[in-house]
Amino acid sequence: MTTIHDLVLGPAIAARGCGDCVACCQVLNIDEPDMVKPADQMCMHCTGTGCAIYDSRPQVCRSWDCLWRRIDSMPLETRPDRMGVLFTIDRQAEPQTPFDRLYFVGRSTAAPEALNKQATLDVAAMLAHGPLPIFFIGGDDRQMIYPRAELAAAILDPDAGHPPALVEEARAFMAKFEPFARLAEESVRQAGR
Repeated sequence: MTTIHDLVLGPAIAARGCGDCVACCQVLNIDEPDMVKPADQMCMHCTGTGCAIYDSRPQVCRSWDCLWRRIDSMPLETRPDRMGVLFTIDRQAEPQTPFDRLYFVGRSTAAPEALNKQATLDVAAMLAHGPLPIFFIGGDDRQMIYPRAELAAAILDPDAGHPPALVEEARAFMAKFEPFARLAEESVRQAGR
């Protein structure tokens, strides 16, 4: 099965094993016939260093990888268990804004303060060169950090009297973003069939 992660980032890097990192055991939402586990709750099958049911783990666990496993330029210290932040791609099933259609997200797996670490900010700066919005989530707080507030406002309402250069930047952002958002939506439609 091809996932949104595969479409946008390509396959996981074989040499980048998880080691003792179990951040995904906490953040993933599992809603399958044999197992239900809400997001942000540690899985009952997590041993603390791996999965007790690895050979029969749910499909979502088999097909999902964090960005650290998919982006070779992310340094070792940005592995989720070391940084305290897990970066991935996500989307809202019912988007409220265009940004909810597909985005990068850095989710704190321990203390929300990990979102302010220099390594976390460096990863976000690297991702900001790409075509997707970036959100940080710490606890119940979800904050868009890219695009910047004035650019986001121009994207959401280009006719609101923004400076012409900002409106042009908003159009350029959407031109890069739109093909990825459409591809993700098509992937989800096909998976639902």
